[in-house]
Amino acid sequence: MTLTSLTFEQAQNRLKIKFEHGFFAVLMMYWAGDVVMVRGMLRVVILAVATLALVVVIYLSTVPAFDHPHTFVFSDPESDAVDYSYGVIIDAGSTGSRLFLYKWKVVSDKRLIDMHPALDEFSRAVVKKANPGLSTFANNPENATDYIRPLLDYAVKYVPVSKQPYTPIFIFATAGMRLIPIKQQEAIMKNLHTNLPLVTPLQVIAEHIRVIEGKWEGIFSWIAVNYILGRFNRNESDATRPPTVGMVDMGGASLQIAIELGSKDRGGGHATETVNLGCRDDSDVFRYRLFVTTFLGYGVNEGLRKYEQLLGDTLLAENKTSRRAYIRDSCLPTNLVKTVSRKDGSQFVRKVGLVYCFGLQGVGDWDECVAQLSDLVARSGANDECEISSCYLGQVIAPNVSLSDVELYGFSECWFSTEDVLSLGGQYNYTLLSTKARDFCKLRWSTIQFQSRSRLRLYPKANEDRLRSQCFKSAWIAAVLHKGFSLDKFRNRFRSVFDINGEEVQWTLGAMLYNMRYFPLRDVQRRYLLDKRRRENAHSRRSVYVLLIFAVCIILAVVLQRWWHVKRGLLKREPSMWGYMMLSQDQLYPSHYNIPSFS
Repeated sequence: MTLTSLTFEQAQNRLKIKFEHGFFAVLMMYWAGDVVMVRGMLRVVILAVATLALVVVIYLSTVPAFDHPHTFVFSDPESDAVDYSYGVIIDAGSTGSRLFLYKWKVVSDKRLIDMHPALDEFSRAVVKKANPGLSTFANNPENATDYIRPLLDYAVKYVPVSKQPYTPIFIFATAGMRLIPIKQQEAIMKNLHTNLPLVTPLQVIAEHIRVIEGKWEGIFSWIAVNYILGRFNRNESDATRPPTVGMVDMGGASLQIAIELGSKDRGGGHATETVNLGCRDDSDVFRYRLFVTTFLGYGVNEGLRKYEQLLGDTLLAENKTSRRAYIRDSCLPTNLVKTVSRKDGSQFVRKVGLVYCFGLQGVGDWDECVAQLSDLVARSGANDECEISSCYLGQVIAPNVSLSDVELYGFSECWFSTEDVLSLGGQYNYTLLSTKARDFCKLRWSTIQFQSRSRLRLYPKANEDRLRSQCFKSAWIAAVLHKGFSLDKFRNRFRSVFDINGEEVQWTLGAMLYNMRYFPLRDVQRRYLLDKRRRENAHSRRSVYVLLIFAVCIILAVVLQRWWHVKRGLLKREPSMWGYMMLSQDQLYPSHYNIPSFS
């Protein structure tokens, strides 16, 4: 049915709308007539917003977050994904060389680096030893590299491949090397400098392979023990810093001592040294003034050589016609015999209780041994300056500090000579030491051997060489402490240690800490460049944000303009059938339709 065939009444009935529904009906008819137009507008808006969101997401995913430009915190202590650095150090001592592998992370340039021994697959520190000492290659230096190489090959297994070219090697030779001629030292060092880069992927720098002064052994040991004890845990905001401890390190060939001096402490002469452990030379936060010195020839092995030399001199003075004789020795267990060769080729026998070869039998006398060694310590290094000043071991002017009042830690032979046989390591007690050492030295050598080899196993920590020399070594420790350093026998704060909190104390830790102290500055520089780049990125990001906002405004303007034109166009659109209800009959049906009227 067409519109022209409708009667006027039918048209009115079809288009009739109640008044109470007028407003809502008009609104619904308006939007219903323009649903296609509205959908088009929504598509435009959604497309614009989606495009904008995509651009923002892509940009944010490719630009790093911006940090504060002056906060140099390099690693999160709680994070499992820590970027560790590694370093290898070899203690080339008089009797052997020991390799240690350390790893560390940088927390802040205001704190010391966080360093610990690297662990193997069994959670043990990566350590490897080679015998004999590096100094034994004095006459064949061409073999020095072959001697060191197995140690480095072992360390390489525990360093990530990506870190190996940046892992430094330090080889510090100590007293054993200092005792051989300079030319032989240089020949060994030259061989290592030249050939080590050819046999290891680790970083080899010539300056890191050298013979170090004895005082630096002392400094490194002092650093190591105080670092493990946490005595360096401070920052610039702390008004005071924790007190440090002193250390005595008794090796085989040399002896070192180091203590911190207060601002009012004087003396020490040339044995004072200022050490900065921090990475900033203009900061005093980790700067310490130390009394530190070394005594070459006063380790237990060199001390024994001095003592045997003294016995030989005494024997020759009393019996110049004999090339071989017995001499009474209070520093050996009863009935133990030892043949000693002198530098001039002559020989004599150390034997307890026998004077020459007359067969007098006696017992080991620890107290007499201590007395003889105390006399040796006091007179062997005397000099003119020590006549008017208090000196250590008759050689070095001592500071005006009483060692009896200083918290002292003893290492190496200070521990082994009191612990391995006597089980007296730890807090020093002269009464207990003298009692147990006296009882041990009185034993017959055959009894000591039986006790160590039988099921009794009274000395599980000691080998036969240790048992032979125990009387002498314990007496040497006592003589050095009380005669050489004037330590009070009954009022002191000395203790011998092997490890602290489960970590073995080695001067190599202090050496690595000191030589890598500038390492945080490398991260500071890297961090500064990264921070600069981030600030530049932040500036670029702000520019992009401005452009994005401008683009959004343009898009919104276009959408609003389109919506406004559409709205105006709707008001002027051609009348639809929904608008007929408001028209009169003449308006609805113009005259050319010629619709008849109804009566």
